[in-house]
Amino acid sequence: MNKHCIALVCCILFGILRAFPGTAGDIFEKLDLNDPALKAVKMYYDKGRTQEARKVLLDIFRRKENLYIQVSETDLPYIRDHYKEEVRTSIKTADEVRNKYFLFRYEWDMEKTTAPYQFKKEIDWHAEPFGDPEWTFMLNRHRYWVDLGKAYFFTGKEKYASTFVEQVTHWIDNNPVLESNQWKSWRRIEAGIRAENWIKTFELVKNSRHITPQFLEKLLDALYVHAEFIDRGYNRHSQMSNWGVLEFHGLFNLAVFLDKFKAAEKWRESAIDKLNTCIQNQVPDDGTQWEQSPMYHNEVFHCYLNTILLAQRKNIELPETTLQKTKDMAYANVEWQKPNYHEPLLGDSDDNDLRGLLTTAAIVFKDKTIRSRAYDTLDYHNFFVFGKEKQKKYSNMDGQEPDFLSAYQQNSGDLYSRSSWKEDAYYSSFHMKRLGGGHSHDNLLHFTLFAHGRDYLIDGGRYTYVNNKWRKYFKDNKAHNTLGVDGLPNSAYAGSWGNAYEARSEGVFTKITKDYDYAEAINTAYLRLEDPVWMKRRMIYIKPDLWILVDSFNGKEEHTYSRYFNFPDKQVEIQNGGLSTTHAGNNLHIRPLKKPEIQLEDAWWSPEYNLKKPVKRAELYKKKKGFTSFITLLYFPENNRLHYEKIPVYNRQDKVVADNEAEAVKITFSGKEYILVVSHKASNNLNPFLLVEGQVLSGEVILVEREEDTQTIHLIK
Repeated sequence: MNKHCIALVCCILFGILRAFPGTAGDIFEKLDLNDPALKAVKMYYDKGRTQEARKVLLDIFRRKENLYIQVSETDLPYIRDHYKEEVRTSIKTADEVRNKYFLFRYEWDMEKTTAPYQFKKEIDWHAEPFGDPEWTFMLNRHRYWVDLGKAYFFTGKEKYASTFVEQVTHWIDNNPVLESNQWKSWRRIEAGIRAENWIKTFELVKNSRHITPQFLEKLLDALYVHAEFIDRGYNRHSQMSNWGVLEFHGLFNLAVFLDKFKAAEKWRESAIDKLNTCIQNQVPDDGTQWEQSPMYHNEVFHCYLNTILLAQRKNIELPETTLQKTKDMAYANVEWQKPNYHEPLLGDSDDNDLRGLLTTAAIVFKDKTIRSRAYDTLDYHNFFVFGKEKQKKYSNMDGQEPDFLSAYQQNSGDLYSRSSWKEDAYYSSFHMKRLGGGHSHDNLLHFTLFAHGRDYLIDGGRYTYVNNKWRKYFKDNKAHNTLGVDGLPNSAYAGSWGNAYEARSEGVFTKITKDYDYAEAINTAYLRLEDPVWMKRRMIYIKPDLWILVDSFNGKEEHTYSRYFNFPDKQVEIQNGGLSTTHAGNNLHIRPLKKPEIQLEDAWWSPEYNLKKPVKRAELYKKKKGFTSFITLLYFPENNRLHYEKIPVYNRQDKVVADNEAEAVKITFSGKEYILVVSHKASNNLNPFLLVEGQVLSGEVILVEREEDTQTIHLIK
């Protein structure tokens, strides 16, 4: 998780921990015994008959309507029949957890693991077996206990419920709220996350004979400690980070679950207020969470979806801002969702399928557009949360394709282009702004490409948060399809969560039409050099399957100017002065107009945390003094017979202008001819024009489209 501003958080947290020892107390003193629902509890407690009071309290919690789990024994045949593999996985995971064997593999686990670890004796909740503190944090989120609950639900075997009771009791007894635990078991986000997981597990096992009145009291008291701990620690870091959302989503869960406690209303109001502040600070008008990581966007999105779901079930009013911005987050997911339904790996992200979250959102918002990008039927997780009746309603709910194809997210600076909403669509992304601090990467002007059901040009991923060579490697500009000068990074890495120098962009411009998408931005990273270098990328997508990248550099002295292309495998080779993938079919060609030097090297790709795969990376570079430009075509020649050539550009005196002033490329394919003209240098004339093939043109970027006897001039900029 993002640890920027650690010093501030530490200071604040130390003060909270000193002021709040979190010791257990008389649970009945914390309950609102004047609530009519607790009348019998109060009667026994007032008479000093605490054992009877505990039994009645357990009966109340057993009969209490579940917050999350909406399935019963009558659903077992359906679940076993429709989710066979998921049921097997839940029982397998539960058996592993019983044996104190941990492998974190859930799709939305923030830090997945690929190597298991087993405790030979009792669980050490502060263990760090692989040198990564994120493992310890994952251990203390307790999501795996939900599978203990599911295994109990499927089999009725008490061993699963007893394991939950044993392990949660062990955790409570060994993890008091102390300063020494603050970066192990009592980070604030873990406190928030495990609230949801404890509640879900309890709802699945609450009728087990191992859920005794004494255990319930212990559990409720621990949850009370969590609520007070979270509520007392709101700070500036919470307001601006995903941390705050995870913390106060946990508090909202606790407030609704512990609704018979005296402090419940205070907690609920506090959580609603803090969550509303967080979403206003963190989610701008384009619906993206500002840290520029779809992974953390969706962790935040999950929290708000849960909050709205529980509010709907309990008739709790939420601010309109919270509702609208959560829906905006759903639409941001729709905009950047790849044709295979996955999120992009922008920043610290994993290659996760978005349909489960969008299924939840479609139900919560009753939205047909979101429904069109979600699952056709409830997935395993959502079936437990919504049940069979909602499954029927969802299956009968019509989906409606979005009324857009391409989308520009103006606050985050990302253009997502696509040819259709089908799984075989062409899709690209272009990243033009950097906002996100610790979770964002050195990826300004980064371009990705997905087509024919597969990735062609990828984001490198994240792999680790440990401050070592791999963290630096995967955050570096070379791990992205971007630009570089003299082999230097755009930003100067200074640790897992920060840089000594931050690359920034300016001059962002985009245009979306039915025929083409266009975007451009300047990266000012190398203005820091002794001989400053100005660097710009222009991207035009001619629909449905041609992309042109125009990259330009300008410095006074000699520099090496580079473009990097990262592939998801090793199936690529240098061909005909460019690059070609070598799949059985549908191969991408990357063709530079002006011949560069090309180096193809071994590299790594990380589609998820703790996993890296060997791939290939290409560097196309040129050593030159002064201005340099690269025009690169990306296309699929097996689908189109494409011809291209660089053609001269003339000024009003009929003289050929130099490349540092303007360039043009003529492309013929699919029965059409296109001429793209780009002016690199602003003219001194008030109304300048250029001549290309006898055609007078005015503007900085122009696309001429010719088909038979028809000519259309698109003034892009």
